[in-house]
Amino acid sequence: MSVERVDGLVDLALELDPGLARMLEYCRYGADGAASRLFFLPLQDVIGDSTCIEPSKALIPENLLVPLWNWISDLDPEAAQEAMDAASSFTDKPVDEPLDETRVRVAAGIVKALDELEHEPKENKRLRQQLGVTRFDDVRSIAGMLNSVPALREALDGLPDEIEEMGDEVCAELRDRYEQAIEETPESGVWVLLMIMAKVHKPWRMLRIFERIARREDDFLLTHTDMSSIGDALLSDAEFYLKGFQSAPRTETEMEAAVRSVTQFAAVTVGMTREIGIRKDGAWGQRLFELRNAASQQMERIHEEARRIFELALPETGPRRRTREIPHPGEPAFDQAEIVCNFLYRVKDDAARAAVGNAHALLLEEFKDATEKLGEGILARLRRNVSDDEEADLVRLREVTRILDILGMRSTGEVLLRRAAAAQAA
Repeated sequence: MSVERVDGLVDLALELDPGLARMLEYCRYGADGAASRLFFLPLQDVIGDSTCIEPSKALIPENLLVPLWNWISDLDPEAAQEAMDAASSFTDKPVDEPLDETRVRVAAGIVKALDELEHEPKENKRLRQQLGVTRFDDVRSIAGMLNSVPALREALDGLPDEIEEMGDEVCAELRDRYEQAIEETPESGVWVLLMIMAKVHKPWRMLRIFERIARREDDFLLTHTDMSSIGDALLSDAEFYLKGFQSAPRTETEMEAAVRSVTQFAAVTVGMTREIGIRKDGAWGQRLFELRNAASQQMERIHEEARRIFELALPETGPRRRTREIPHPGEPAFDQAEIVCNFLYRVKDDAARAAVGNAHALLLEEFKDATEKLGEGILARLRRNVSDDEEADLVRLREVTRILDILGMRSTGEVLLRRAAAAQAA
């Protein structure tokens, strides 16, 4: 049976028979792997690869968990055995929550061990190599989350997998959950906020809670408290999206990824400023300015690439139109032009929101005008009966209207084709 099918069966069994789900997972990952997965289960919403998903949803690097679990097994063998026993219990009795005390104990052990290693350079280096890290920041963060699991469990209890709306009642409830958590475990506050944020459909709306906690409508206090973690996480997400549109897309897959990146970058950066007053001279304001400036520079480079790609596909619009071969659909030059034009058109609104709107709009108009003029020129030859190859011109006109359609000018293209048909019939 394939790995994917086993994983699917585990997900299905979790709802119907938790004991069966653990048995399948035990078979899938082995005793040690199942124990590790159960031990870190309360933190699963923020385990991931930050090169593939938003950093706010990958607070725990997934590639760190195996070496970390191996170290924990040496650091606290009793904890590892408790997790293994729980993972190999295939009854329907809860086995996750009873491990919370163990998690808190392990967290304390991790912090103590790391503190001691600060005075042991050789052992410090050896452990970093063993864990595959250059610093222990992520390890300390995981320890903080493990220590906060009881508070996290209570704070997240009953929340949906995805929080779509952030109205007044929802914000008030989330604020109350946060305040209750820090009352019981003060250091859990930052992790409660980040774990809740991982569930919010539009995460920048978490900033609405800040007004209720700080009782201010700007970021003066927010950048000095637990709540700063949300703003910092949002900015890290924006930086992640920024990396997704560094060059003009050349394939459909690249285009879809780039469109999403531009859209999400605009949503986060604009969303933050709409939810709360961000001071230009504050830490968030300065970083937002840097990110938007970088986005503008990247889009400028994309615009330059796009011009070259466009001219290669429609050489008749360029300065050396008589000396170039004309590409057609199915050939890389034409197909790439369709993709880049599609990208530019689909992100036109979000490009404006990402502080590059004027240049982007001008480029689109430039492409639209050039394409329409090319179509009009072909039509003029057909109507005046001066075409060297009437059939070739008709084919080219249909190709030109494909670009017009992509650029949002379908009606213009349809008119050109009707007029060409009329010219042929005359």
